[in-house]
Amino acid sequence: MSLEGARNRTGGSAGLVLLGLGLYTVMMAYLLRIPCRVPEWHMAEQVPQLCATVIGSGDLGVHSTDVAGGFFTGGPTGDQPVLVGMITTIIGWFASNLSSLVGLNVGQGFYLDLSLVLLALVWLGIVAVVSSLSGSRRTDALVMALAPVIVLVGFQTWDLWAVLFMVLALQGYVRGNPAVAGIMVGFGASVAFFPVVVLVAILIIAARHRFLKDIVSALLWAVFSWAVINGTYMITAWDRWLKQFNEMVRSDTDEPSLWKVWGSTVEPRTGVSLGSGDGGQYVLLSMVLALVFVLLVALLSKREPSAVQVTFLLLAFYILLAKEYSLSYVVWLVPLVILCRRNWIEFAVWQVVEMLYWATAVLPSSAWPTLPWVQEFGWSAQDLLAVVRYVFLIYLVVAVVVDMFRGRKAAALGASAVQ
Repeated sequence: MSLEGARNRTGGSAGLVLLGLGLYTVMMAYLLRIPCRVPEWHMAEQVPQLCATVIGSGDLGVHSTDVAGGFFTGGPTGDQPVLVGMITTIIGWFASNLSSLVGLNVGQGFYLDLSLVLLALVWLGIVAVVSSLSGSRRTDALVMALAPVIVLVGFQTWDLWAVLFMVLALQGYVRGNPAVAGIMVGFGASVAFFPVVVLVAILIIAARHRFLKDIVSALLWAVFSWAVINGTYMITAWDRWLKQFNEMVRSDTDEPSLWKVWGSTVEPRTGVSLGSGDGGQYVLLSMVLALVFVLLVALLSKREPSAVQVTFLLLAFYILLAKEYSLSYVVWLVPLVILCRRNWIEFAVWQVVEMLYWATAVLPSSAWPTLPWVQEFGWSAQDLLAVVRYVFLIYLVVAVVVDMFRGRKAAALGASAVQ
């Protein structure tokens, strides 16, 4: 066998392993929530956090009678992000027509299964893009494909769609096509707001070279693709679209923020207050300062930083300083952390911390062991893990900043080899 043939065979085997691991993660996520689909077990009442999901909302009957309205205006219920509404409308139309063709009573369960199948394909797409960006180190994608956080919370929201568009945008920019990056950002911003950080990353890198052609191209194409998807909704139902847009941008989860963690753990011991429990007036100022910090790091670093590194820093600072640190935010960071750091042990420890925190959020407090040395500080197990997860994210930020100052672009992004 020739050397080229051996390499192709090895690459094909790695691809099959990658597919298998991605499907394993999907199956584990599905099996984890099977009890939630058995009404007699009442899991939704006993463990609401485990069964909470926005996937599967909608009435199949609406799809068959009002396809145009649902397609352009937030899906069957009118409360989904525009691009997600388009997708769910098509799913509902398919389910309803299949029901009439085969004579089966297709209900909400089938609609939910179709939605989850699409999300499973999206996850496999994310794994494939990360594998492509990893260059010769495809094993990084293998590690990411088994990320426990994806099993626990990845399939409870539509955020995986936005994560896919974010990594596709990064791939487009890394490979020298800012227009593709802009289009992907426009698609991603029609699902969730966070993919916009890719545009900010491109702007920061452009500022380093005083060359704005890339950011202008990416920005124009992002605005165009976003307008194509959102335009009809904005024109026909402005109030509803504006309400959904505000909900997408606004932080409104019950997860603790850095400000709340400080108020419940540090302030009682030190007396140092950061104002209101949600950070109040400090949030915007701290985010502006963080943006300036990332800009200075990118300008002063030894070599040109990768777009992945800058995007990670922007997103990590947003999560650190926002009014909550939702578990779904960890899903946003999973591909960025594995691409930036390429450290499997570090990634595994981070995932374990997030898994333990998830357990404290899902299981009743009585299920957790009593830790006397923690209770002396007036903390619960969840308070302790909330502090640990913030400390770990700060560590990742510091590590990436150090990498950038050391010029470790090639080590941080295997795709730099194609540039």
